[in-house]
Amino acid sequence: MPNGAQRITDLLSSPMQAVITALGVGVAQAQRELDRYAIETQREINEDPLLSEHGLQAIWYQMPRTELELTTAIALEEQVDDEGPRVLGPYSLKQIHLQPINASYTNQFEYDVQASSKVKLTIVPVPPPAAEDAVVPRLDRAAVIVIARQHLVTDQDGEPSSDARLAVNFNGQSREWFVLQYRLDEDEVDRLALVVVDDDTSQLIRYQEG
Repeated sequence: MPNGAQRITDLLSSPMQAVITALGVGVAQAQRELDRYAIETQREINEDPLLSEHGLQAIWYQMPRTELELTTAIALEEQVDDEGPRVLGPYSLKQIHLQPINASYTNQFEYDVQASSKVKLTIVPVPPPAAEDAVVPRLDRAAVIVIARQHLVTDQDGEPSSDARLAVNFNGQSREWFVLQYRLDEDEVDRLALVVVDDDTSQLIRYQEG
């Protein structure tokens, strides 16, 4: 049974396009986890009275550049038809295979390391279409408070209680409004209500009392 190192070598002995695809998928998955962490952090800020009152924003991490350099032996696979391999030409190659060079490969095939090739891949992020445009909410603070009012602690006039504070924040990534109603007693925070409103539909998404 091959050991772990041999299994890794076998997996890397693949068509070049498979290696490139695997690198791209790996980078994308890593970036997605970083983005999820930032989104969750922002959600925690939006739902915390003290943090949201100070207008804190989550830090977004990005891999500005990812590089992979492989020392490989390259094998060219020809197109084969019923009459056998075609004459080598610009359209006769089926695909290119990469085999990483290590001590096992060099000894087994008596391979001259100096004849190896280097494959260097670089992945850089590009902004999505319209990513530079600011996210402009449909609703404003006053409209959001009106929607959330029925779930807030109010006074006799139906207005949010004057002895409580309101923190209203808009999250452009999720297009959601967070309305926090709370009281401060020295260092103690008494959360009265949390209301989340969808900016696109003006509908209540979530409500928590206390």
